[in-house]
Amino acid sequence: MVGLPVRANMTGKLQVAMLQDQQLDKEEVTSALSQFELLWPPFGKETDAWAIATDGRGQVTEEDLAKHPKCKFLAVAFVGTNHIDYEACMKRGITIMNCPDYSSRTVAELTIGLTLSVLRDIPRAEQTLRGGGWAVSAGGMEIHNKSIAIVGLGDIGFRCAELFSAFGPKEMLGWSRRRKPRFSEPPLNGQQIGLKDIFERADIVVLSVLLTDDTRGMITRALMENLRPTSVLVNIARAELCDHGALVELLCQRRFRAALDVYPKEPLPVDDPILKVPRDQAVIVPHIGYKSHEALQRRLALVVENLAGAAGGAPKNVVTERH
Repeated sequence: MVGLPVRANMTGKLQVAMLQDQQLDKEEVTSALSQFELLWPPFGKETDAWAIATDGRGQVTEEDLAKHPKCKFLAVAFVGTNHIDYEACMKRGITIMNCPDYSSRTVAELTIGLTLSVLRDIPRAEQTLRGGGWAVSAGGMEIHNKSIAIVGLGDIGFRCAELFSAFGPKEMLGWSRRRKPRFSEPPLNGQQIGLKDIFERADIVVLSVLLTDDTRGMITRALMENLRPTSVLVNIARAELCDHGALVELLCQRRFRAALDVYPKEPLPVDDPILKVPRDQAVIVPHIGYKSHEALQRRLALVVENLAGAAGGAPKNVVTERH
């Protein structure tokens, strides 16, 4: 049930509990949300917050919600909401709102960068040069004339496909739970096929699927074993899509290469086995896919729009299922 604001505080403003700083300057956030009174952590006692805002870092648990018992809205400054205790929100009558498509371009651009980093061995080349060396490898590979596969044809997946198409791939393959006619039309001229066929045919496989109960663990050991030593698996979605143990083991066996921006636990623990993978087998970065200045600005604008809509009785970007 959508909760309407029944009263504001003595200043006449509805209170919003900010769990994080939105990864922007606090003054900038305060100015953008000036129609509300913002409450910042730590929260030593229960608040009268009408809404909670979170930027996607860390979990939002029943314990967090209990500190704001009058909360009716949860503004998630992220696309995915799998870090939210969805059942607890529903039990408390809290409406969840997210920020769709604020980072598609940013994530897609990083996807190209990660792919090139693996194919051209860019990180190791820099390390070699800084260490006083010169020669790194016998030569890298091009994206041109390669089979590209996008697993997950949402906003990010389509943007990735558009950028890859500029390199002149041999074919553009895709997988989605639903048919996406636009994918098969010009200029992409893509072909939707099954997951097994994708892992058998593609030179570069990009994972851009939302994490749900249905997609968790969908990239199995059996699928990854179909990749070749020259293949590249790029995960800019969620680590839980893959069998992480199998991924690490197969990379250590040099069965394929990978570029990763997401991990089962974040920040990455120092004992995560992915750190044992040879550097020439995987390029790893600390979940920066969504994080450009432009994307964070768009995200804040969506948070403002969502909260303003909710305050006016017409919440936007309402999440109806965990994803």
